[in-house]
Formats: sequence, structure tokens, C-alpha cells
Amino acid sequence: MEGHSSKVIKGFLVLMASVASLAAFDSPHAELAIDPELVLTIRGLPGSFHTLLSASKLEGNQGWQVLTNVTLDGTGNSRVQLSSMVEESRFYKRFAPEGLVGIPPGTFVMGSPPSEKERGSDETQHSVILSKGFWMGQREVTQGEYLSVIGNNPSSFKNGVNANPPGTGGRVTNDLRHPVEQVRWNEATNYCGKLTQRDRAAGLIPADYAYRLPTESEWEYGCRGGTTNAFHFGSAIRQGMANFYTRSEYDSAVGSQSKPNNVLILRTIEVGSFAPNVFGLYDMHGNVWEWCSDWYGGYPTGVVTDPVGPTSGGLRVRRGGSWVYDGRGCRAANRSDVNPDDRNYGIGFRVVLAPGR
Repeated sequence: MEGHSSKVIKGFLVLMASVASLAAFDSPHAELAIDPELVLTIRGLPGSFHTLLSASKLEGNQGWQVLTNVTLDGTGNSRVQLSSMVEESRFYKRFAPEGLVGIPPGTFVMGSPPSEKERGSDETQHSVILSKGFWMGQREVTQGEYLSVIGNNPSSFKNGVNANPPGTGGRVTNDLRHPVEQVRWNEATNYCGKLTQRDRAAGLIPADYAYRLPTESEWEYGCRGGTTNAFHFGSAIRQGMANFYTRSEYDSAVGSQSKPNNVLILRTIEVGSFAPNVFGLYDMHGNVWEWCSDWYGGYPTGVVTDPVGPTSGGLRVRRGGSWVYDGRGCRAANRSDVNPDDRNYGIGFRVVLAPGR
């Protein structure tokens, strides 16, 4: 490929060449560049996950197909060899879905060590390989998001509703920013299905991608963010770190600790009110429990790759604890098995976006 030049047109870096006209989307989170040997270079945050799309024509959001997924190396770079161009032009851009963060593939130890006080007997440690990256909701699904897709809001903590006594949370004044709750498992999966239909029709997601609930392993991997402690922020959870029942704090070295004078909020709070983990995920500890896609069952032994849980069962998994649960229940490894028809003001969910199964 010889004699190329480039110019920027409406956010696209257009490379003019004798065999093709190539375009790359430029953003503050990552940069794309194409060299004369048809190598596409992606530069951004080291270790970050990216989905690249390609199209033969610029037709708004339509016509884009997934080219590949890449995880940037320690220098913040990745190189993709492009095939020879047979069309007059080809365009490339980085897929950056609003409200989701890219979770890179990786291996982690799931479960809790025997030294973690008050751990559950079902938290047996084992190695999990997640071979494919995925996109995960940065925050729990809000009442506003649920209302926009489903058309109703089943939540208890709406505008004007007080915190449960003797909680100090007071009245809810911005319910659409609070997590949706009182959602059964099948209602959460129904939301994912309808959101997929809506965003596919609008060209906002690739045609072969779908929203779904996270698997239990995806949830814990996302929650930990590369850490091995009981919580992504350390070995203990204290008042002011998350929205939980703060009169029962927890330290993995000593167990639960009674704090009768701590302030109790006793209701949900707006999503994203506390600092995120290294992946950029908020509220992985507390606020509301989050449904996972798995049936509840015993963990496998040895190393497993991309586990999806048992093929059948009677109880589903929920993770993360909630505003009404003690600190122990908010641990990264804590597992809660519950009837999928359960509906209460402590259960919500977040979504994952990935290629359809």
C-alpha cells in the first residue's frame, strides 16, 4: 500500500490509499491507526478491553460487524492484521456502549480461602478461566432504565417513600437514579431480552450481541477486579464504604463486628454513590442483591473454563449483598441461593453484553 495520506472528517481518521480508503474512530479512551502494511494499531489504557467493528459503508449505526476483541498489552497497544481490501473503502471503529465497561478475559481464583472468617461452606476455591472478554453494566439497572424498557416500575423505594425506621435515609427524591428492585429473575431476563431487541433495531449493538445476566463467575471476576481480598477495596467493610446494614461490619481476619452506634440508611441509594473498583464497576458490594444467570449448585473441582452453572435446579444465584444485609453478606465470594420467583426490595440486577449464546 503506497502513497497514502490522511485527513479527519467528522471524527473519523480517513486514510486515502491506492487500494482502499480506511477509517478509524478516534476517542479519548483509545486511538486507532492503520499503517501501510494494513496493520490496525489500537492504543489506550494498558490491560483494557476493546471491541472493534468494521463496515463497508458509513450508514449511521447500521451495517457494523464485529471485527475482533482485543485486550491491550502492558504498553497499552495491540496490533491487528487486516485482510486485503477488495472493496473501494472499509471503515473501522471502536465499540463503546454507553453505561457499560469492557471486562478483559483472564484467570482468577473463585471462592474464599479457609482463613476468611464466617465464610460459607459452598465457597470452595477453584481456578476459573474466562476466555472471552465481555461488557458489563457499570451500575445496577436503575428504575428509570427499567421503566424505559418495560413500561412500569415495580420498585418499593420511589419518590416520597421513607427509609425503613429507624433508618436515616429519609425520603427518596430521585427514584429514577435508584436501582430497580422487587424484580423476579424472569423479569430481569425479560428486561435483557427487550433491551436487546430495542438496541439491535437502533443499531446500537452488533447484530450478534445480546444483553443477559452475568454468570456467577463473571460476576465475581468483575467484582474482584484482580483483587483477592474479601472486598475489592480491602479485607474489611466499614460504614461509609458501601450501602449495607452498617451495625454489623465485617473484617475477614476477625469476622462480623457489632457497631450499635453506626448510622443506618435502611433503603437503597442512588447508583454510583461510592467509589468504583478497578474495572469501573459501582455498587458490587451492597445496595441491592444482583441476580446471576446460574442455577445454584456446588462448585466444580479443578480448573474450569467459562462455567455457566448447573443445567437445572430449583434456586437461582444472587450476589453482592444489599442495604438490609450485614457486611459478611456483601463479600465478593458470598453466595446466596434464592427462589427465582422471589420479589423483594433488596433484589435488583445489572446486565452483561456479549455475543449471543
